[in-house]
Amino acid sequence: MTYIPRHLVTKLIPNKFKAIKIVALEARRLNDRARTYNVSLPGKITTLAVDRLIDGKVDYYDTKERARQVRLEMEQEQEKALAQEQEQEKALAQEQEQEGKE
Repeated sequence: MTYIPRHLVTKLIPNKFKAIKIVALEARRLNDRARTYNVSLPGKITTLAVDRLIDGKVDYYDTKERARQVRLEMEQEQEKALAQEQEQEKALAQEQEQEGKE
């Protein structure tokens, strides 16, 4: 049995149960690909999956964190749109002011 330092995994994913689920899904994906291409993998599939997770080769994101990021991005876009709208209003007011002077 291969020793896997838990702190390396929990540094990436604090919830160890969620980390196990993600590693299991990656192991299943690796196994399916190996069977599809009729290739034998070097070593145990679960160890390979954990190594890939530790190396950052497994795409993972926390759904709550991702929702927060999406919300922040939307707020930033709204602020940009509001700032652009205010700039357009200023430019229009300046044009009207200059037309009034002429």
